[in-house]
Amino acid sequence: MVPATRALWLFGAASLLFLVSAAGALAADLAVLVLTFLDGRRARLPSAVRHAPTALSLGEEGEVAVDLANQGPRDVQVRLTDDADPSLVRAEAGEGDGWDPFAQVAVPAGSTVRLSYRVRPRERGFPNLGSIHVRALGPRGLAWKQETTACTDTIRVQPGIREFRKRGPHAVRRPLLDSGQRRIRRAGEGREFESLRDYVRGDDPRTLDWKVSAKRRRLAVRTYQAERHQNVVLAIDAGRHMRERVLDRERADFALAAALLLASRARAYGDRVGVLVFDDEVRYVAPPRRPNPAQLAEALAGVRTRLVEPNYPLALAALARTFRKRSLLILFCDVIDETVSRALVRSLARAARVHLPLAVAIQNPELTAAAQAPALDERSAFHRAAAEELVQARATALAAMRRSGILVVDAHPGDTLARSLDMYVEVRERGLL
Repeated sequence: MVPATRALWLFGAASLLFLVSAAGALAADLAVLVLTFLDGRRARLPSAVRHAPTALSLGEEGEVAVDLANQGPRDVQVRLTDDADPSLVRAEAGEGDGWDPFAQVAVPAGSTVRLSYRVRPRERGFPNLGSIHVRALGPRGLAWKQETTACTDTIRVQPGIREFRKRGPHAVRRPLLDSGQRRIRRAGEGREFESLRDYVRGDDPRTLDWKVSAKRRRLAVRTYQAERHQNVVLAIDAGRHMRERVLDRERADFALAAALLLASRARAYGDRVGVLVFDDEVRYVAPPRRPNPAQLAEALAGVRTRLVEPNYPLALAALARTFRKRSLLILFCDVIDETVSRALVRSLARAARVHLPLAVAIQNPELTAAAQAPALDERSAFHRAAAEELVQARATALAAMRRSGILVVDAHPGDTLARSLDMYVEVRERGLL
């Protein structure tokens, strides 16, 4: 039990009796103490049940609600709060979507009152909402009776896609297929035969089917479509480079969001998707299969970046054991310079003997801005020179990757989704795999 403000005032008034009689003051204090204890005993706590979202995406807000059910015969004044993980930002009171835990809420007899607030996750993972703490005021307003309801609600915070789609200059340009029934028809592209049709002016002569043309006594051409049921491997570097924060996010957040979008597009095409997450060790491997968006989002929500050097030879060796069929290998990473990235280039070059590697390198916009900033004094000149050197070293490393036969996408963080999606579609349409 916790004394209420009224009880504290009564204790203060009783203490004034010490000016007249110490015994009278002690008797008054004892009387107030007994009344406060009895009032707290008579307080009836409403039951509390919390309703929380099971999943949220980075950049989104979700509503958490607590139902207070008063089964008693009289109204009760309540104060309520609950425990939240530090990675969940709660709406402040006065914003319209939060309640003040120090404010009293009246719960009428025989009714239920719902209190709600909004939370916004700051990082991926599985944060918890912990115990619910309820205080009920006694009928005479002298004491609060407090009770803690032990409960845990886990929220899956997964990489966000909607937020990046809203970015003005970095929107996803190609719409997602709403089903797997649409096919890409481009003469001479793709390797899977679809149908025959009459020749029209402008068709590629290489698509002419001379045997059918001879039977029909008119020219006929073959049409092709991009193959279905191909393998796509989403490899995610979770080492120290991807831990760097760009645009108030870890670089890995952009990679994981793009991976989810690519898996959705691959599902629409009928492709199979495998996943490989690694740092200095292989953390997660999933063999190629028809992607399940919910399961994939849950798996990627648990990805944790670490301040370690990524072990590319180990990761690509695990890939070779798990993915034997030729696949489109999409690696989300970043490079610093040719020396540091030598292991990456060598590993991808070896993988290119079997697979088609595509490296998606995510830029640091602040570094690019620093390399282009005006040199106003000696300090800023040195700062710009260092940034220019890093930018040039990175460009050299990417050029070395391209010379090794590796497809490279050098993307602004907010443009990672669109650029990687466009490259994936281009690979399928051109039949590069």
